[in-house]
Amino acid sequence: MPIFHFDIADGVRLEDPVGLDCKNENDAKKTADLIARQIAVDIPADREDRAVLVVDETGSEIYKAPVKP
Repeated sequence: MPIFHFDIADGVRLEDPVGLDCKNENDAKKTADLIARQIAVDIPADREDRAVLVVDETGSEIYKAPVKP
């Protein structure tokens, strides 16, 4: 299974050094959406824009899931 990394971006990018095995890009996008929803629970509504970025094995950003409080 391919490994995808889930970086967090909010002005500063926090890189996921380990990543997760996902079946395919669609599965990785669903995982990013889930992570974004989980992060949204813990941040105030007036927080600057934040997103979960999906990076594939080649280092390409393939998806951006916004974190919405």
